[in-house]
Amino acid sequence: MQETEHKRKRASRTTPRESEVLRLVLLGYTNKDIAQHLGISDYTARDHVSALLKKNEVKNRAQLVALHVALPRKRKPRLPPTSDGLYR
Repeated sequence: MQETEHKRKRASRTTPRESEVLRLVLLGYTNKDIAQHLGISDYTARDHVSALLKKNEVKNRAQLVALHVALPRKRKPRLPPTSDGLYR
């Protein structure tokens, strides 16, 4: 199975609330921050994060973030400045 297809399957298994929690995790929120932002208990936030870890088959938040953060794009090489010192 290709990685993108595998990622798509994982993403399709998450609930709408888990998707909200994932967005906040990706923004660097702690469980306590997530709970306050969504108006849920700290324990419920922890349970949502745990479910995301299990569904994505990772062991910790860092692996979860690494899995969902887009790879950096290749930049076009910059041409040297022209004789007038401008980049085009």
